[in-house]
Amino acid sequence: MKPAGITISDYSDVSSDFTVLSLNRRVAELLSTAFPQPVWVRGEIAEVSKLNTRGHTYFRLVEPSPDGMGQPLAVIDCALFKGSRFPIVREFARAGEVFQLSEGMTLRIQGRITLWDKGGRYQLIVEKIDPSWTVGEQAQRLRRLVDKLRKDGILGMNAELDMPLAPLNIGLITAGGSAAEQDFIQGLKESRYPFRVYVAYAPMQGDDTAVGVIDSFNRLLTVPDLDVVVLTRGGGSATDLAWFNDEHIAGVISQVPWPVISAIGHETDTTLPDFASHTSARTPTHAAGFLVNRVADLMVNIDSLAVMLHRSASRGVAHARERLSSSAAVLSRSGRLIFRAQKQEINTFENWLVRSARSSIAAAFRRLERCGSSFKRVLETGTLGRFEKELNSLERTLISSVSRRFEIYSMRLENLEASVKGNNPERLYRKGWATVRGKEGELLRSIKDTSINEEIEVTLRDGSLLARTERIIPGRTDNE
Repeated sequence: MKPAGITISDYSDVSSDFTVLSLNRRVAELLSTAFPQPVWVRGEIAEVSKLNTRGHTYFRLVEPSPDGMGQPLAVIDCALFKGSRFPIVREFARAGEVFQLSEGMTLRIQGRITLWDKGGRYQLIVEKIDPSWTVGEQAQRLRRLVDKLRKDGILGMNAELDMPLAPLNIGLITAGGSAAEQDFIQGLKESRYPFRVYVAYAPMQGDDTAVGVIDSFNRLLTVPDLDVVVLTRGGGSATDLAWFNDEHIAGVISQVPWPVISAIGHETDTTLPDFASHTSARTPTHAAGFLVNRVADLMVNIDSLAVMLHRSASRGVAHARERLSSSAAVLSRSGRLIFRAQKQEINTFENWLVRSARSSIAAAFRRLERCGSSFKRVLETGTLGRFEKELNSLERTLISSVSRRFEIYSMRLENLEASVKGNNPERLYRKGWATVRGKEGELLRSIKDTSINEEIEVTLRDGSLLARTERIIPGRTDNE
């Protein structure tokens, strides 16, 4: 029985003189005969074109090198035409996923093998894409792992830590000399803020990824006063990034004492540390931008608070100056009134003293005149000796009376002068006395004039104090 497929002998009678187009068409026929049915092909997406105006998408499906670092082992061009795109979108929607082709995505594609005769290009015309494979075993494993760790309460622990307002001391876990490290450091340098970065290198791909990342976290525990730790690497295939989907890494992130920022892969990539960390950044550059913006926001808040404090202090000083000026004016008026009253009282006593002295002297002169008349009569009657004694006694009495009166009035005058000087506000302030006023500026003369927790103003020799009553202690009153 003849085996399936085409052998060279089948076309041995065909002329070997081809045009380019006829040759391409003949090869296309061979391919369609060799692969009459669509085939399933697995690979990784590379070089995705944008959706063109006709609704078609072109990309390359590659088989990566075993180490993920070298050139792909094989490449095939793929075409997803508009007519096949809509059924694929519906299949992804039924699986609960959004269909979006991106570089590094692993696909299982069903398509027809063709050769474009005009371009001479061998390609795969996409008819179906397996959602369960595209979402991938890795994605499904990640989803199950996230659900398990969320149920265990591990994923939310790091997010409960407070992100510092100024995260200037930063721990960095990445591959040594990587583009991710350079992008992150450059993003911090451009801000000109005084960031300090402590780097702990770890493998970002391969069997040693989890052990290396955990070891880097442990090394950073020896660095004092770290504010935040950034775990980052650049983009890669889903297989490359899947090394981070390790529950041991998530467990360590949940236990470290600082918030962790995960910045692994490109914007569309998701790994387990994105769920376990405090903050997930799209790229290393975005992680640096997050930290720079955090410090910048603090600087803006500090500037705003400084302006508010300056304005508040200025208003407080102006208000205190107004109250001080008002108190000084009240004190000046009170002093003038006190001096005026004391002066009037002194003048009254002075007038009374003068009148009293004049009256006493006039009475003494009248008595002296009477004595003179009596002395004359005594001379005439010869009783001089008796009246001489009486006159001497009267003189002594008069002198003693006038002296006593002058002493009394002098003492009263001195007491008045001392009272006036003692009531001088400036003198009282220098002795430690003070005046106390209520919040409306009224003078407080008794503890009954105020109450607990009420504002009072205490005026001293060189200024005033604003205070608040905490306790009222009754003292002795004038009636006790």
